[in-house]
Amino acid sequence: MPFPVMKRRAGTLLRALVMPGLLLVGLFLAARSGYGGSTARTPSGRGLAPRLILPDDTGGVFDLARQHGRVVLVTFGYTHCPDVCPATLGLIDAAVAGLGDQSRKVGIVFVTLDPARDTAPLLHGYLANFSPVPVGLTGTQAQIAAAMKTWGVHWRPAQGGAFFDHTSLVAVVAPDGREVLRYGFSQIGDPAAVTRDLRRILHDG
Repeated sequence: MPFPVMKRRAGTLLRALVMPGLLLVGLFLAARSGYGGSTARTPSGRGLAPRLILPDDTGGVFDLARQHGRVVLVTFGYTHCPDVCPATLGLIDAAVAGLGDQSRKVGIVFVTLDPARDTAPLLHGYLANFSPVPVGLTGTQAQIAAAMKTWGVHWRPAQGGAFFDHTSLVAVVAPDGREVLRYGFSQIGDPAAVTRDLRRILHDG
């Protein structure tokens, strides 16, 4: 089932707040949007997760294929996003935190759609405001475009190029490397339900 392209909403409240407030405000936006409370998710049925090898926000190279044995949540966005991206990261963090000690078996990956602005240091500082802290991935425009095509993510400049309209999704990769679930933004608004899904995936191995 294809996910819709998420339009940038008019509110720019997040841009006026300091970074430590992103989590709380993101959750507030998710609740106000009417997306909260959904327990739906979409089984992927894709088999092995698509290839994902990109420079990370610490100067290394991330390779999804090397993450076997862990559950990995992969999402896509950009640091200047005023609403959907920080809300998504906040909801992911809440879901993973609900796992307690099992949270160490889960990794979070945030792939930028805006590599021209989202340098590795900028990504690193932005993502440090979330907990658990995601791994940030960037690269050349060509590398990002190739990754987006492989993962079925669509994006385009909006509002004069300062913002992007983009597919909002969270892909869940099981410990054996299979992509087993995808959540759209309207589906991830209930962190407790996502926590239950993650527990089941960890249990099944």
